[in-house]
Amino acid sequence: MTKERKYIIAVIVLDALALIGLFVLKPLAKLMIDVFPDCFFVRNFGFECPSCGGTRCVFQFFGGNFYESFSLNPLFFFAIIYIIVLFVFLNLSLFKLNFFRRAVKIMASWQAAIGFAVCYLVFGIIRMIMCFA
Repeated sequence: MTKERKYIIAVIVLDALALIGLFVLKPLAKLMIDVFPDCFFVRNFGFECPSCGGTRCVFQFFGGNFYESFSLNPLFFFAIIYIIVLFVFLNLSLFKLNFFRRAVKIMASWQAAIGFAVCYLVFGIIRMIMCFA
């Protein structure tokens, strides 16, 4: 099996998993929000961690409540958009458009992961400062 064929199969599998996830996520959103416990940091230390509101943010985003999603956790909101854009570019790269292949390579690189980790750290510090102010 060629490298190109493996790439196409991987994208098709990701598409199928994403569709299944969306169909499962939508009806379970309300139930899952009620099931998840309160944040450990809020319960024990009195301040929100950088991930606080992340799960509710994802459910609100896919429920179409974008303002509510952004207000719950701006970092997760932009991470969702980043993943969606990456996913769209990944699918468009199947048409052998070099721009999208290069974009996917850059967006899915370790440098991008480090960039997100730095943003997560800075967001966490700012969020903690705002909690104590």
